[in-house]
Amino acid sequence: MKYPSYQDIQEVRRNLLDTTFDRWLHHDVLSWQWWLLLAAAILPWGIWGRLVDKERRVEVFAYAMLFGMLAIILDVAGVNALLWGYPTKLFPIVPPLFPADVTLFPVVYSLLYQYGRTWSSYILYAALASCICAFMIEPACIWMGMYSNDHFPHWKSCIGFLLVAVMTKAIIGSLRTEDRKAAAAESQ
Repeated sequence: MKYPSYQDIQEVRRNLLDTTFDRWLHHDVLSWQWWLLLAAAILPWGIWGRLVDKERRVEVFAYAMLFGMLAIILDVAGVNALLWGYPTKLFPIVPPLFPADVTLFPVVYSLLYQYGRTWSSYILYAALASCICAFMIEPACIWMGMYSNDHFPHWKSCIGFLLVAVMTKAIIGSLRTEDRKAAAAESQ
């Protein structure tokens, strides 16, 4: 059996890129879904700027960026595994759902992080947001033709959102603890 060479794979990737770009250019750009994705990529950060605690802005922004990074990794993995997909894209070559991965979800969950100071309140807020994202926003996006849930049930998305939220808070909390220890050691 002959296995595909690197060149064979690159040729398939080139064909996929060309096909994706053609669809994006002739179907996605300037459609109402595209405008909605553009608004979803910009507006949440304006809201975030008004709502974020100015004293904790760097910390809350770090949370948002870490959440976004984890969301991108998981989204790319899910799309590449053909578990879900995005028929309409804002850009043809960036992570699959750029507006949600680096804007909408990080903004929402970072504000929950800001307001949920204790673990119990944060888990409650994150669980509620995860349910809303998985059981309301995802079906709405399917209905609008912006999301295709091929082999990944909504309840798994809900768990995924919650796990990313918990991991992100735990990592940021660990970094804050290390910073406090370092500051205390410095002041002695």
